[in-house]
Amino acid sequence: MVIDQLDTLIARVMEEDSRKYDLLADTRRMSLGVVVPVAEEGREAPPRYVNLDVDRPGSGTESFVLTPHALGQMSTDLGIPKRYLDRMVESAPDLFRSNVHHWMYQEPNRRLIRAYTQPEGEQPSARAWLSDRYRRLDNIEIAKRLLPEFGDLGTEVRFHQASITDEKFFLRAVFPRLEADIRVGDPVQWGVQIRNSEVGAGTFAIESFVLQLVCMNGMVVSKVLNARHVGKRLGDNLSDEAIRADDKAFWLAARDELRASISEQAFQNVLATLRQTTDGVEIKQPIAATERLAKEFSLTEEEREAVLLSLASGGDMSRWGAISAITASAQKAEAFDRRVEMEEIGWDLANASQKTWERIAVAA
Repeated sequence: MVIDQLDTLIARVMEEDSRKYDLLADTRRMSLGVVVPVAEEGREAPPRYVNLDVDRPGSGTESFVLTPHALGQMSTDLGIPKRYLDRMVESAPDLFRSNVHHWMYQEPNRRLIRAYTQPEGEQPSARAWLSDRYRRLDNIEIAKRLLPEFGDLGTEVRFHQASITDEKFFLRAVFPRLEADIRVGDPVQWGVQIRNSEVGAGTFAIESFVLQLVCMNGMVVSKVLNARHVGKRLGDNLSDEAIRADDKAFWLAARDELRASISEQAFQNVLATLRQTTDGVEIKQPIAATERLAKEFSLTEEEREAVLLSLASGGDMSRWGAISAITASAQKAEAFDRRVEMEEIGWDLANASQKTWERIAVAA
């Protein structure tokens, strides 16, 4: 979901954090099965789902419903193709159980199950299946340690956009006082983006970006901090105190990087790069150029057509025009993370060599 108000984002992060539940367990103490719900009279049966039971010595058995994301992670971990695993779940539950148990027991590992508790009477949902080396850099820490920093940056801050889904978190802020024209009548503002995933679907990152004020398109231009969720192995001799100390040091460094992200010099460097894209060779044949662009930057056919339409309607055939067409087309992406990827492509095009741009512009 895309969220307009920062308070709404923080409220959701806090609500989700109150329901988090993590469990580290040996795969030999796990069992899985396919549950086939019984349809109520006159209604279609609910979809099948995979149930995970974890035997905890001295604490009994805990049961979880695996989300599609967690099931996909388990599939990759066990080396079972996801398409085949889905087919077993749908058509051969006993074969599914036999397959997954064979690999879980013959090649045992400890796995971190990240779950949410549910209302009374409902099973917890296992939202992620992760390694015991997974480092938990959670959204609640962003809310507690980083968001308050925006009030102390020494410049005006406007929260531009936020998005939180079952798998990813995005937050964007711009600094209105850091504004300049790429060319006359085409201003941009400097900003920062924070993104994260609590379930292994991406890194924690602080990134600089520019916001085009004429069309409100964004462009991710540099990574200030990019941290994978990989840490020391959980359990064994690693104490909770050591983990907390390590995490404290990480978030202090992240705070410092966030403070540095509003650097006016960094903004000027980006402006210099973008201003250069307004000159030089222009696109001669938009259809051929966007086809070459799609191949160069792995755009889908739908995305290519959107770029072509935006390019043609905008009438600017410079490299800057092509960049703007890409970032405008990004707004149409269904998934927010794909939108960000396309905005990164805009910056990639700005930094492409002159030879690469000429190959696109004069494509025949």
